[in-house]
Amino acid sequence: MQQLRALQRAAESQQPGGLRDRELHALRLGLRALANGQEQSFDGKRLRNADHDLSDCAEIKLSVIPEARGNTELGPSHRLIYREFEAEDDGPPYREIVAFEPRKDDRPFHVAAARLNRPLGMRLDRLHSTAGTPSTPTRRPTNESAPIRHPLPPDLRKALAAASDVAPARGAVTAQPPSQTPTSTRSRPDPPTRDR
Repeated sequence: MQQLRALQRAAESQQPGGLRDRELHALRLGLRALANGQEQSFDGKRLRNADHDLSDCAEIKLSVIPEARGNTELGPSHRLIYREFEAEDDGPPYREIVAFEPRKDDRPFHVAAARLNRPLGMRLDRLHSTAGTPSTPTRRPTNESAPIRHPLPPDLRKALAAASDVAPARGAVTAQPPSQTPTSTRSRPDPPTRDR
């Protein structure tokens, strides 16, 4: 959310069609696709264990700026990395956006690894066993572009429970009876005026 807000502020400071405006448009397009289950409409894939194990994540590819090497187009310039958790009410999965970055120098993968606290070279199953979190996926997707779905972690379960148990705002603030007015008030003279 911080990155989205920062991108919105940056886009507002530019002319329409500027780089940040195009990035914001692409990010919103990707978020809509993930929210509506349309990620297969974008070129993407499940990630793998490379320098950092992101094998529980997937990416969708989003075009922001055209890139080419010689006469060969390099494809979409940005990556939106996300992961999935099983809903406990048999509803659609919870999807967590991990990173949205330009693909140059593998930046999306380095940012995602940093945000998920994935040390260089450590495999995910070992990381889960040392952290005491379940590593058994609840569903291995048949679609190669979807991430492996895991059980909802306790911290997300707690946050979702807190968010769903919010009292309605109506009646949350009640008018207080006016307090007694002081017996003496200090009067101020009218501000000076300038005669013309």
